Amino acid sequence: SEQLFVEMADVMAAEGWRDAGYEFVCIDDCWMAPTRDEHGRLQADPKRFPSGIRKLADYVHSRGLKLGIYSDVGNKTCAGFPGSYNHYDLDAQTFASWGVDLLKFDGCNSDTLELLAEGYRRMSLALNNTGRSIVYSCEWPFYLRPIQQPNYTEIKQYCNHWRNFFDIYDSWSSIKSILDWTALHQDSIVKIAGPGGWNDPDMATRLSIFVFLSQLVIGNFGLSWDQAVTQMAMWAVMAAPLFMSNDLRHISPEAKWLLQNKEVIAINQDPLGKQGYQITKDKNFELWERPLSGRAYAVAVLNQQEIGGPQNFTFPLTFLGNGLACNPACAVQQVLPASRDWGVYSWVSSLSVEVNPTGTVLLKV
Repeated sequence: SEQLFVEMADVMAAEGWRDAGYEFVCIDDCWMAPTRDEHGRLQADPKRFPSGIRKLADYVHSRGLKLGIYSDVGNKTCAGFPGSYNHYDLDAQTFASWGVDLLKFDGCNSDTLELLAEGYRRMSLALNNTGRSIVYSCEWPFYLRPIQQPNYTEIKQYCNHWRNFFDIYDSWSSIKSILDWTALHQDSIVKIAGPGGWNDPDMATRLSIFVFLSQLVIGNFGLSWDQAVTQMAMWAVMAAPLFMSNDLRHISPEAKWLLQNKEVIAINQDPLGKQGYQITKDKNFELWERPLSGRAYAVAVLNQQEIGGPQNFTFPLTFLGNGLACNPACAVQQVLPASRDWGVYSWVSSLSVEVNPTGTVLLKV
């Protein structure tokens, strides 16, 4: 309901979320009335959004935030509401007239891959033709992948970020499956990411009352503390858009600290815009790096072991940056699970990192 989004916008403005960089309040599927109006335009559900989307957008803007909305490339949304097929220009103009700042464009109920691709291209052009700056979030490659390899070069021409994998759930197995998939496909997806176009580990949410676009499930109930640290660290390394799927009115201080951690957000938002990748995997340990501006690197050591206690992983610094990250020396700063200065290391040194089961240590080198 509009009341939910008003309350969430108030919390985002009052409790530091906006200042930390979370600027979009995003509505997912099910916001619409079951039918279009007499002019063929989409309309909000009159009971749950009685003031209309324009009024909600105005309110969100008054709090220094931006509003995101949802539609679908097919003739119906995933939940069966009116889709944008054959209405791309009209819907884009409608969203722009309401003051919408982001469109999540789903891929359900499109009859063929050709119509799917045509719809994503047409909506991109329609949004641009409105003259309003609207972030375009696509699910294009996710719907292609079961049948054909996505052309990411083409997708980046039209979309600002694009979903690659299944719906995220509030569970460690879901987080683990996303990380495994990303590492397996990194040769095809890492090189395309950069300013203006980003790989999105997941841009969908199950239909729920808390209809933020789903990315970070931190602050719910399914992850342990170490697993929450892993998600935050790895989403930063993967240069993933940070959208929270949680209820900010009822969030623990610990989850709030993690989600608002300025050092981690700075890595995620690094202006160089390069996506990180897995360097090596040794039994239960994974070593990832992400090139940053200023000749720095973010380094994540992930322990996939799910039982037992903390374990040590030791690796030579020559592993990093093709051997150049610490040549002739480098400073190492731990970012997560707590901020700590590790000092200066020479090029021929090794690092030994103690990591909890299902946890991650995030470093800046």
